[in-house]
Amino acid sequence: MDKNNIYNMTPSLSIIIPQYKTLELIQLCIRAIKQFSVLNPEIIVIDNNSKDPSIQYLKKVKNITLIENKRKCSGADAHKLALDLGIKKAHGKYIIFFHSDSIVLKKGWDKDLLDLIKKHPGTVGTTTIYRDINRFAPWYTRCIRYFKERSSFFDYTLNVTHKKIMSYCFLIEREFLLKTKYQFYGSMGDVGDSLYQTHIKHKKPFILLGRNMLNRFIWHTSNATSLAAGLMHDQKSKDKFIKKRNQLLSSDIIRGLLHNKALDKK
Repeated sequence: MDKNNIYNMTPSLSIIIPQYKTLELIQLCIRAIKQFSVLNPEIIVIDNNSKDPSIQYLKKVKNITLIENKRKCSGADAHKLALDLGIKKAHGKYIIFFHSDSIVLKKGWDKDLLDLIKKHPGTVGTTTIYRDINRFAPWYTRCIRYFKERSSFFDYTLNVTHKKIMSYCFLIEREFLLKTKYQFYGSMGDVGDSLYQTHIKHKKPFILLGRNMLNRFIWHTSNATSLAAGLMHDQKSKDKFIKKRNQLLSSDIIRGLLHNKALDKK
């Protein structure tokens, strides 16, 4: 076996997806992964005690690993715990952390992302524009400067002082998580923030992508998981979600996935 060929591993990739009461989104997420992946990734879904039709759907889907998280926690804590549970079940050399509203739209997206690691060894993460930059500018500026100095690849299309570290698509070596004994549950800050701090601590290389670049592979509806689960109530967020959902459903690809129940048995 060619040790340099990361595609010889079976599975080479595990995808970990926490979900809570997002039936339509988790259907799209799983079906899109099955439709557009070429590396036969291991799909691990952690349900955070939904008690709604989404958990019944997940129990019927073939070729996924379903973990039912019954612990009494909610919000960010439930999400972090779900990721930890997924890591313990994962077998892939690489792990991708997804949100249930992360929808892949490009055939071979998984190989494309692993190609980045093959060319530029490290972790693939993503950033986006952050509006309240005055509160976070010192940390993010320092963080991004560190990455730029140590990264073999960097997306310079966004202004350094206007970045927010995100985790809706995060590709990382499982060995790094095991070696550092990293745990999301109990960590400070958002998932993306805590992971990046861990990378700085251990001087781990990375690949940082702007949202525009990542959109070549994945559609992310932003806060849709919280809104769909009824965890956000302000009208502005609801209007934004409705707009993005309508944009999503205007795609022939998305409508096709919603109606392609055969993918659940694949």
